[in-house]
Amino acid sequence: MNNFNFSDCRKAVNQASFRPTKSRKALALQLLSEALDFVNNLEEVKEPSKKAKSKKRRRKTTKRTPSQKVADRQELANKTNEVGPIKPSKKAKTASVKEAAESAKAVSVATGAAAKAAKKAQLKAEAETTDKVASLEAKIEALTAVLAVHMESSTQPSANEVSLEELPFEL
Repeated sequence: MNNFNFSDCRKAVNQASFRPTKSRKALALQLLSEALDFVNNLEEVKEPSKKAKSKKRRRKTTKRTPSQKVADRQELANKTNEVGPIKPSKKAKTASVKEAAESAKAVSVATGAAAKAAKKAQLKAEAETTDKVASLEAKIEALTAVLAVHMESSTQPSANEVSLEELPFEL
């Protein structure tokens, strides 16, 4: 009874109310009695004591006044960093390509990307050489087959040739 399904009960009641038949009424009554038994068998627990809730007042937020805005803007303008006021540099900084390349190389070595790239290049070169060897082997096989056919055709007499044994006279 702990796993009573109220959706089945509701479905049976709806079916009985919209299209009442004897079997639908009986099913709806049975499920309703099971629902009543389920509710009656529930254990009762103590109700929690209700404490008087104190109402907390919310502060009303207001927009900043124009004088507050001006004061905030002046404060930000006069604010200094721990190092001192931040001023833009007069000298434009330029990037060094050599330093950037060295830095990138150091990072790739540190992360192992350089080793991975070298290994990948080596595997690619090995794959290309094996492909070339396989291609050359296939060509050699084709050439030997052609040569065998040529040799076979050159050893057979043509239609105009006659062997010595087939001559009608003796030599």
